[in-house]
Amino acid sequence: MNLRAHPEKIFLLKYLVIGVICCGFAAYAAYDGFLAYPAELPRATAWEKLQTEIEADPTLDRTELVARWKTMAKENGWSAKQIRKDDTVAAIQNKIYWQYAFIVILLAIGVPCVVWYFGNRNAWIESTEDGLRSNSGTEVSLDQIVRFDKKKWEKKGIGVVHFKDQFGSEGTFILDDLKFDRKITDEIVRWVESKIPQEMIVNGSPETSEIATESVEE
Repeated sequence: MNLRAHPEKIFLLKYLVIGVICCGFAAYAAYDGFLAYPAELPRATAWEKLQTEIEADPTLDRTELVARWKTMAKENGWSAKQIRKDDTVAAIQNKIYWQYAFIVILLAIGVPCVVWYFGNRNAWIESTEDGLRSNSGTEVSLDQIVRFDKKKWEKKGIGVVHFKDQFGSEGTFILDDLKFDRKITDEIVRWVESKIPQEMIVNGSPETSEIATESVEE
C-alpha cells in the first residue's frame, strides 16, 4: 500500500514566520548596534569633554557650558539638547553591547528556523508495498522492524519505528502526525501496526480505526 504524507502547511509555516520575525529584529538590532548608536558617540563624547573642562575651571559656570555647547552643536550639526543620563558615552556603549547580544540570540533562533523550513518543505514519508521510506533516503522493510514505540503518540503524535538493517545496525524511522499530514500519517501507522506482530507495539495500544486502502498520489 502506497501512502505518502507531506508536511502540514501550518506547522511548516510557523517555522518560517518565527524565523523571518527573528531575523528581521536581528537586522534592526544590527542597524542600532553598528550605525544608529555609534553615530551618537561623538556628540556624547564632546558633551562630556566640554563638561569636564567647565568643571575644571572655577571661573566658568553652567551658563558658559550651555553657551559653548550650543555653539559646538551648531558647528557639528548636532541637537543642542543637553545629554541625558541614558545618553552618556557609557550608556550608549551599553546599548551597543546589548544590540550585539540581541543579534546573536535572534539569529540563533531565526536562522535555524528558516533553514529548517526550506530543508523540510519538500520532505515526505511514505509506506511502500513492503515497508517505509522518506525523502532523506531512509528505507525500512517490514521484516527489519523490531519495535514500534508509541510512548509519545498520545500526547505528541510521534511514533518511533525501531529497525535493524541488513548489517545489524539499529535505526529509527519517525512517524509524526504533527509535522506531516495527520490523516495520511495516521493511516500509515495503522498499516504498519497491521503488518507487524502485536507484541512489537510498545508503550501504547494499536490504533483501532480501519486501515486505508486508497493510494495517495505524490
